[in-house]
Amino acid sequence: MGGHAAFIWPAFAIALIVLCGLALLSRWGLTVAERDHAQARREAGRDGPRNEVGA
Repeated sequence: MGGHAAFIWPAFAIALIVLCGLALLSRWGLTVAERDHAQARREAGRDGPRNEVGA
């Protein structure tokens, strides 16, 4: 690496840590949003599938 390994590997590690953190935060946010959505549907009385035809 021509003497630049001391800069390249830490930069690579920091980038990897940031990307993994973003992936974890995104997954956590999705879980929270899905839970909130399910709760809102339950509160609105739309928990199950409804047959709108002929209703």
